[in-house]
Amino acid sequence: MLEIPDSAKTAPAGEPALRVFLVEDFAPVRDLIIENIEEISGLELAGMAEGEVEALAWLDENTCDVLILDLELPQGNGLGVLKALQEARDMVKIVYSNHVSANVRGLAERFGPSLISRLDLAP
Repeated sequence: MLEIPDSAKTAPAGEPALRVFLVEDFAPVRDLIIENIEEISGLELAGMAEGEVEALAWLDENTCDVLILDLELPQGNGLGVLKALQEARDMVKIVYSNHVSANVRGLAERFGPSLISRLDLAP
């Protein structure tokens, strides 16, 4: 399991933080997302995983308010995570990929994500 930076574990005093779980295997993208989570008041990075099995194991033992999920993973894929969580209506599910084709979008939408987005890292 990946280690959570201390700076991503805090929320404003007296306010409950929204707990974010991040599933991303590519370190530069993961670091960028973590940096953004750290800058948004009221968010707390609750956990991270690099693959489907690791993500599902964490989610079996923990809760989160927001799931940020890459569809392309080296072990399994984001669709497997979404399918396992399709009944979790109290969780915001944000899904992204470099390759969000109409077919992939259609498959992902069957499992109830809140948002599907294409991640473009080009300058």
